[in-house]
Amino acid sequence: MEQTKKLPIKPPHIALTLLFLSWLASYKFPQLNVIDKPYNKIGIIILVIGLSLTFYSFYLFKKNKTPILPGKKPTFVVIEGPYNFTRNPMYLGVSTALLGAAVYFGNLLSFLSPIIFFLVMNYYFVPFEEKLMENLFGKKYLSYKKQVRRWL
Repeated sequence: MEQTKKLPIKPPHIALTLLFLSWLASYKFPQLNVIDKPYNKIGIIILVIGLSLTFYSFYLFKKNKTPILPGKKPTFVVIEGPYNFTRNPMYLGVSTALLGAAVYFGNLLSFLSPIIFFLVMNYYFVPFEEKLMENLFGKKYLSYKKQVRRWL
């Protein structure tokens, strides 16, 4: 598949790094833990909801034979399923999963991970991807963009 631009780091690497840092914060700074057991288990439910949204969105990309990772040239505008209510369900799902992990770890510093992920996606990856989609799909994507919000 043709690459449209070399991106130095991919969203999955960012998410995994932030997940690791969330865990590390809870391990190294237990004095900042604010959610006690068993209440932290609610984080598992939130994490599963986020991962489900992400993997369902992956499935829709695979079903429509368009690349998932940023930097690859899209071949199709996916507008079904969660793409009916958000243009970025994968990133929304990962942000939600990181929030779930933060709740599970229960550490104040862990809550920075979903915020950082969201901000990096919103200000770095999404504008790049939207510009690419506009250039590739023109009016079809612009019409979709008017109908469906970036996040929720």
